[in-house]
Amino acid sequence: ALTVGFFVYVARKATSGTPSRTQVIAELVITQTRNYVEEAVGHDVPSWLVPFGGTLFFFILFSNWLAWIPSGHSPERLAPPTADVNLVYALALTVVILYTYLGVKRKGGRYVGDWFTAKPAIRRPILVLEQVVNPLSLSLRLFGNIFAGGIMLSVIALLPFYLFPLYGLADFGWRLFDSGLIAPIQAFIFSFLTILYFGFATAEEH
Repeated sequence: ALTVGFFVYVARKATSGTPSRTQVIAELVITQTRNYVEEAVGHDVPSWLVPFGGTLFFFILFSNWLAWIPSGHSPERLAPPTADVNLVYALALTVVILYTYLGVKRKGGRYVGDWFTAKPAIRRPILVLEQVVNPLSLSLRLFGNIFAGGIMLSVIALLPFYLFPLYGLADFGWRLFDSGLIAPIQAFIFSFLTILYFGFATAEEH
């Protein structure tokens, strides 16, 4: 809802004159996504791929930023969705399905056949293994970093009572670092690696 609402707001407020800050941010992300996609995929870029990459970035970013909202500990009632393996596995599965679709559309049966005909032969099991390892590493990297951020907040909450005056400062400082630096970096890494996987799927050589 946040992602859709953000793009609707930017689209309605977009102007050819002096752009707002939100328009500048959105245009910057979309422009960089287009550049990465064109470099990775090359010619005949699907019309949906750039919007998919940009939407993926903002969706993950907004999911990570939910860590700003205090919602208790054990249980945390509104934890960042990306700190749950169910979401990151679903994201990875979506990415795998889409880049497999694009690879098969570009190469046909050769997309799978290349895994078993690559030379030298030692590369063949590695190529097959990559089809599983790549999406798993993509999802677990995101999950691990965001989940660790939540653990850090829990550790801060366990400060001794006599250090209670520091709790608010430490909590705010960590949230600022985690959401201001780690969250955007993880959103960028996930989106960027996703585009690379689309490039690998459409490349004519392995």
